[in-house]
Amino acid sequence: MPREGTVNRSPDYRASEGKSVAWTLLSRRQSSDCSMSIMVQRFEPGGDFAEHTHDLEQSFYVTKGQLEMTIGGETDVYGEGDFVFVARNEPHSGRNVSDGESEIVAVDYWPADSKDRIGLD
Repeated sequence: MPREGTVNRSPDYRASEGKSVAWTLLSRRQSSDCSMSIMVQRFEPGGDFAEHTHDLEQSFYVTKGQLEMTIGGETDVYGEGDFVFVARNEPHSGRNVSDGESEIVAVDYWPADSKDRIGLD
């Protein structure tokens, strides 16, 4: 039997304008040297995240649906099983182009010289 509070819990983050929800699996504060975070994010049809940059490396693993992502000015569609890497300070955005939900596992890594405060403030 699963431990209490480990399954079917409410999302940690909701973005109604982006039509997405997310669950933190490992927060930056919980990781060794505060250098990593892992989360699952789901997007409703048409859900998106606007173009942005940050001083960290990001990797996305698509577990469901299809996401159109623009990374460094190049646009591609990624589907279930695809792995996507975004380098430090590289502009990126994405949107769900599926008829149903799309889902990703996102892994963020802050190199030792990063000044980014995401997850610490």
